[in-house]
Amino acid sequence: MVELFDARTAVPYLADRIGIDPDRAVVTPLGGGVSNVVLAVDDGARSVVLKQALHRLRVADEWTAPQERAESEAWAMTLAATLVPGSVPEVVHHDPDRHALVVARAPASWTDWKSRLLAGEIDPAVAARIGDVVGRWHRATLDGAGVPPRMRAAAAFEQLRVEPYYRTAARRAPTYARALLAHAAALAAPPRPTLVHGDLSPKNVLVGDRTALIIDFEVAHLGDPAFDLAFLLSHLTLKSIHRPEWTEAFRSCTTVFAAAYTASAGAGLTPDWPRVHGHVGCLLIARVHGKSPAEYLTAPQRETTVARGAALLHHPPSHVEELFA
Repeated sequence: MVELFDARTAVPYLADRIGIDPDRAVVTPLGGGVSNVVLAVDDGARSVVLKQALHRLRVADEWTAPQERAESEAWAMTLAATLVPGSVPEVVHHDPDRHALVVARAPASWTDWKSRLLAGEIDPAVAARIGDVVGRWHRATLDGAGVPPRMRAAAAFEQLRVEPYYRTAARRAPTYARALLAHAAALAAPPRPTLVHGDLSPKNVLVGDRTALIIDFEVAHLGDPAFDLAFLLSHLTLKSIHRPEWTEAFRSCTTVFAAAYTASAGAGLTPDWPRVHGHVGCLLIARVHGKSPAEYLTAPQRETTVARGAALLHHPPSHVEELFA
C-alpha cells in the first residue's frame, strides 16, 4: 500500500516533479475526496490539483477499488483532450507508482455545476455543452476506435459503479432485484461500445467563462454509452425531486442535453431511450438503496425517488421529453 499524500508531503513531491516553488506553495484540501486524496497547490505562478486514488473509499459501507484507476484516468483525460480540445483540464503529471495524477486547476472563480443547480442557477447552455462534448467523445471512439488497451478493462467501473449501485441496491431492495441485475448484466455487453466517462455527475462539471470542463475520469472505460446519458439524467431527475419548483428548468436541461448529444454523436449512436431510461430507473433506486445515497434528499423525497425509479424500470418512456411525465 502506497503512502498517501497530505499537506506536508505534497509540496516537496510537486517541487521535485513539476517545479512548484516550495517556499511559496499553499496547499488547500478540496472537497469531494471520497475516493481520492484531493489537494490544490498554488505557488503564485501556477495552480494544480494533486489527486491520489484511495483503496478504501471514505464512506460508511465497506467499499474498495483498485488504485490503478489513477493511471486509467490519466490516459482517459489525455484521450478526451485530444478528441475535444478544451473539454478537460490539462494533465500535468501522473505517477503510476504512487497512483497519483496532477492536473491544472480551473480558475478560482469557477464552480461545480452541482452547486449551481442546487442554488437555482439552472443554465441549459451548460447542459448543451456537456451533451455536445460527450457526444463527440462517443462518436470518435465508437466500437473502440482509438481506445488504448488499458481503457478496455472495466474493473474500476465494476467496483465503483455496478457493484455499489446496481448490485447493492438489488440486495437491499429485492423487489427490484431482477430488473437491476438485468440492467447490470447489459452494461457488460453493449451493442456498440465507446469511451464512457462513467461519472457524468454535475459535481464533475466545472463551470465558468461561458464554458465548462469535465473532470474525474477514474471509472472511464470502453463500455456502454447509454450509461453516461443515464447517469447525468438521473442527477437532473434527483434534483427536480429535491426542488420540484424548478422542475421545468431541469426538464429543459434534459431535453437540451439530449438534443446536443444526439446532434454531435451522429446516426450511429442515436440513443435507445427506453434502454437509457431503464438505467435512469436503476440509478434512482440505487441513490436510495445503494452505497452512495443522495445526501440532499429528505425521507419523503427518497420514497418519491424509488417510486419514480420503479416506474422507469417497468415503463421506460420512448422519448427523453417524457422522462419527467
